[in-house]
Amino acid sequence: MKKKNYLGRIIGLCMIALITANALLIYFDNHGKVERKSYINQWSKTITYNLYNTFKAKGVFASDDSNEVYFDDQVGAFQKFLVTEGDSVQEGDDLYTYEVVDYNQQHTELESKISQLEDERDALDSYINEMESIDIPEPNGPSSSTSSFPSAPGSSSANSSSEFSQFNSSANSIPSSSSSANGNRAAYAQAKVEKQKAIAEKELEMSQKEAMISMVEDQLDQLEESGQTITVTSPFSGTVTNISKDLNDPLLTMQSTNLLVKGELNEEKRAETEENMTARIDVPDLELHMTGSVSSLHSFPKDVKVHRSSSYPFEVTLDQPNNQLLPGYHANLEIITDEAKGAVAAKEDALITKKNLYAWVMNDEGLLERRAVETGITENGLVEIKQGLKDGEWLAYTPKDEFRKQATFITPIKLKELYVKDLFEPKTTTIKTYGLLGLLAR
Repeated sequence: MKKKNYLGRIIGLCMIALITANALLIYFDNHGKVERKSYINQWSKTITYNLYNTFKAKGVFASDDSNEVYFDDQVGAFQKFLVTEGDSVQEGDDLYTYEVVDYNQQHTELESKISQLEDERDALDSYINEMESIDIPEPNGPSSSTSSFPSAPGSSSANSSSEFSQFNSSANSIPSSSSSANGNRAAYAQAKVEKQKAIAEKELEMSQKEAMISMVEDQLDQLEESGQTITVTSPFSGTVTNISKDLNDPLLTMQSTNLLVKGELNEEKRAETEENMTARIDVPDLELHMTGSVSSLHSFPKDVKVHRSSSYPFEVTLDQPNNQLLPGYHANLEIITDEAKGAVAAKEDALITKKNLYAWVMNDEGLLERRAVETGITENGLVEIKQGLKDGEWLAYTPKDEFRKQATFITPIKLKELYVKDLFEPKTTTIKTYGLLGLLAR
């Protein structure tokens, strides 16, 4: 008969009993009395990073302004054009000539027109000065002047009220409660932007008035010198895109050489977009990369159809002009709807969620700590950490089923990152530092 191996069986049963007992101890250990270790294969470190929420759009470069030049056949007889289509024209360049029919009448009309333009220019100048003198109250600060903003010169009171109602509301109703500090800062910034925009618009109008004055004064000088023939100069700079050969109005059309990007947004993207948002602009054919801002955003779609999505036109103004660009060039846009500069960021898949989002962090004691976090913007696998983590903290990455509260951990040695030479030739400062730490620990 074959002899039975009782010793082997006894050893096997003991091993099974030992494993079962340990498993039961761990299973019924509700108070964490059994020490456990976590095996962490990979770690991820939080960093400081600039994060952006963006969406992509298409656009095309176009002239940012179109100006038309007219001729009144009652003041004289047209003679000839001095420009052709496609010509680049600077402010003050000759456009066309005409022969005066009634010298006295034309002289009086030109003088009257100069006087009218000067009054409009002076009114714009006074308006700009009043706007610049108005202080916008800073958030949580002492209230500054909150008088009504001046009415735009040359417009009715109703139009003026409509034009500046939003600006008045932003500047004069910034709350001072400390509980709404973020809202205060946003309202303050918005009011400043609207004030600067209003001033810039009136400064542009004033420069146009001054150009018109120079043009009319030049016509008056010519009339007084020749008594008959007047050469009309351009009050604008740009490119002549159309000439009316049959002398119908407009006689000339000029497009500005300054370019902007025009595009359209669908309903979803229109809801996300606001004026003054930053846009990244990429021109693939020229390998150009530039930035701009959303300067115009239409509230009404190009066309309204029941069974078709609406498209809303928008415009992006360039931060810096580029001479390589021409009207008609196409561009890829990336509009930034939100941003977090200098934010603490972590890998998105290093965070875990059940009911609340949390991360497993190596704390100062070298133990795993489960910590709740609040997140913000997500971009390319990175997520903004608003609360819960600091820059440079180590997060347990994988395997996630090994993470345990306040557990010591085991992590593999990465031989590629281990410099053996440094073990045998340590720096003097390293020896002193760790030597002192050893003495203090004793």
